Amino acid sequence: MAAGILRDDNRVPDPLWEPDFFKRRSHMTISILTSDQHRSVAVDTRARPEYGDTVNRAIALSAEFNELHREYPLLLRKTNEEPGFIAHAVLGFEKDENLFVEGDRWTSTFIPATLARGPFSLGYIRAEDGNSSPPGIKPEMKVMIDDQHPRLRADGQPVFLPLGGESPYLEGIKRVLQTVDAGLRVDRLLYRELVAMDLLEEVKIQISVFPELRYDFSGYHTINQKKLAALGSDQLLRLHRLGLLGPVFFLVSSLGNFQKLVNLKIARLQSA
Repeated sequence: MAAGILRDDNRVPDPLWEPDFFKRRSHMTISILTSDQHRSVAVDTRARPEYGDTVNRAIALSAEFNELHREYPLLLRKTNEEPGFIAHAVLGFEKDENLFVEGDRWTSTFIPATLARGPFSLGYIRAEDGNSSPPGIKPEMKVMIDDQHPRLRADGQPVFLPLGGESPYLEGIKRVLQTVDAGLRVDRLLYRELVAMDLLEEVKIQISVFPELRYDFSGYHTINQKKLAALGSDQLLRLHRLGLLGPVFFLVSSLGNFQKLVNLKIARLQSA
């Protein structure tokens, strides 16, 4: 999520953990989204290479595993930053290949939030005294927009209605950003518990589309199903109470979607 100076009361975003994907890039110009400043802003929602949609991986957040596991394989990549792992939704086999995009549209029911958010992100505001929010109180959030994002086009989806108020598109974006916010918070807890319970294992997955066309996935981790099955009742109860049991099983069940990827790859090759 983008960080930077928020332009009301000279307050700055509250520092939260953020994967590299969300950190500000040099060409970004971030401001708070307001109806006064952005009344005429519209967003091109088509899936296009110049918008970053033709990628073979997307960062996946635990708060959306419930939807993502129905369509995409989910694998974990070890990182050097907290919480130590990050999930990827696998979209294709080759570089710049998204098998869930045909022409300029997504064919999947659910788009990963890190791609669906478009030019929008969240800013977290400190208290007026400059300190972080009191314990137990979430920091104030603001919807931010990259004013130089290539998706901003006059012929796109309006962000605000002509007579005032938020458009249905913006309401949907806010739901996406809420997923991002929840995911960033739950991810830290999820991966900490998975490591503590020694449930992760490094895997090498070999996918055969045709005998002469194979792909290897290495350097990824997933749930060790034998260790998961051997968990004691106290450990299972802990995962349940923390709301983590669902995401754990979603990671496991998502691996069956590699066959869907193979079918999509075959269909694309045959239509070429």
